[in-house]
Amino acid sequence: MEISGISEDQKLSLLIGAIFIAVIIAFWPLMTVFVWAVALAVALMPLHKRFSRRVKPSLSAMLITFGVILVTGLVVSSATIVIYADIEYIGVMAATLVKGFSRTVFATFLPTFTADQLSNMPHTLIEMVLNTLLSLTANPGLLLLQVIILFLTLSMLIYYGEQIWTSVTRNLSPKLSTVLGRISEITGNTIYSLIVIQISAALLSFLLAIPFFTLLGYGHELLFATMIGFAMLIPLVGAQLCLLFFILYMIALGDIRSAVITMFIGYPLLSGWIDFYYRPVMMRRRVAVHPVFMIIGIFAGVPFMGIVGFILGPVLMSLAVTGYSIYIEQTRVPAEEQESLDKYL
Repeated sequence: MEISGISEDQKLSLLIGAIFIAVIIAFWPLMTVFVWAVALAVALMPLHKRFSRRVKPSLSAMLITFGVILVTGLVVSSATIVIYADIEYIGVMAATLVKGFSRTVFATFLPTFTADQLSNMPHTLIEMVLNTLLSLTANPGLLLLQVIILFLTLSMLIYYGEQIWTSVTRNLSPKLSTVLGRISEITGNTIYSLIVIQISAALLSFLLAIPFFTLLGYGHELLFATMIGFAMLIPLVGAQLCLLFFILYMIALGDIRSAVITMFIGYPLLSGWIDFYYRPVMMRRRVAVHPVFMIIGIFAGVPFMGIVGFILGPVLMSLAVTGYSIYIEQTRVPAEEQESLDKYL
């Protein structure tokens, strides 16, 4: 005689849940890769739906995945070429900055270099970059394998993602389905804002930086624009720190005029209006959560969760705000019932 109160469906759910838990534990080192694959798939899903109207879904998923690989490779390689071509000038900038502020109150904030390192600053910078990259991954082969897994997972999620979601949610109750629909919508919009809007802001800053630095007359416009563009990918502080580096370099050269122009014209043009107008407005159109919560999520997520915190931090903050709103709505007493209750009391 069976004394257990667990139904067969519940037993099946427990079994499947145990299998998924075992898989997560076994492949935990790849969770960062999986989270980024899910985030990219969610951001690219609208594009996949458009392509699927004209070509087969499998071909659409393949084309989008190869497109991401191609664009990423072109951007990274182009930036590498630009930076490496101007590595001598970057070394001159760094050496000028260190020497110019070595005897000021800012000396404590500057990195310490030996005389040999200052005299051969390009080689010093290359060595610092290589050491940083090696500290991020001690095994280049493993990093390459993670990249391959990332794009394979991305392709599968783009192709099967909507089907998986439909099969998981089709047996839910109407109330739970509605709540889960809101949660999935806010999650998708948050991820879209983090990736697509962030990239568009970086591209916009890059395009505006080219004519600005051309008119400033320092040359190396592509180098400055590339540095600003990549720095803009770090919300609020990235472009500001990059522009601060340029301003301090100009002051170290004694070019106060260019430093003032960069501070009062360059900052509002290349960073200010993008950080405080364009990005919040674009995010507000997609996300029903104040952009400040997303920024808090990024600043709180990255230090504690690493690079994956860039996605998980804002998503969790958005879910917390959305969950609170749903709870208030679901537990709110209707006006008619409240009036009756007030009369009774």
